Amino acid sequence: MDKQILITGASGLLGKALVHQFAANGYHVFAQYRQEEPRYLKNCDWIQADFSTLTGIRDFLVENSLRFKRCGFLVNNYGPITYKDIADLTAEDFYFDFHHNVITAFEITDFFIKYTRVQAVVNIGFEEVGIIKPYKKILTYAAAKNALQLMTESFAARYGNIGFHLVSPASMEGAIVKSKEGKQVSPQSVALEVYERIIQQK
Repeated sequence: MDKQILITGASGLLGKALVHQFAANGYHVFAQYRQEEPRYLKNCDWIQADFSTLTGIRDFLVENSLRFKRCGFLVNNYGPITYKDIADLTAEDFYFDFHHNVITAFEITDFFIKYTRVQAVVNIGFEEVGIIKPYKKILTYAAAKNALQLMTESFAARYGNIGFHLVSPASMEGAIVKSKEGKQVSPQSVALEVYERIIQQK
């Protein structure tokens, strides 16, 4: 199996750490970014894509289908957060977070299962995935990430030949939204955890 991996949300805080972790360990990284292309990195192809619509996601997959054909690994890291008081939420906020955190991961994962040599998929959650509790500022994001957990577990049950993992880190150093408990982890430590999940499948 070729050591090729797609990492979405690759220009963000965790994304950059993931790209460096895998590139430094001999993987060829396809790294999705949205706006400004990051600087050149050995073993890395930066690919621009806008995932804000289904058309954007699907165009990205079709346009890069030959590149991804031999890809063995996928990290769904893309997933912006809505930080807003419940009193200010709208239905559009739920649509936004569900689309970006769940629909995008679903579309890319489904494509990889059908058209690539994927061996393992890692989805990025957040520290309170699976905990049912009230949220004051991140309700829509928490709802979406819990749906992502259900999706991850359901894919794992359906496709026993592929490793499906959910990595749910605490708030990362440098993140805009901080954990109430004050816990923080480095992006590099989370990237290492993701890497270790991936190499389990080899």
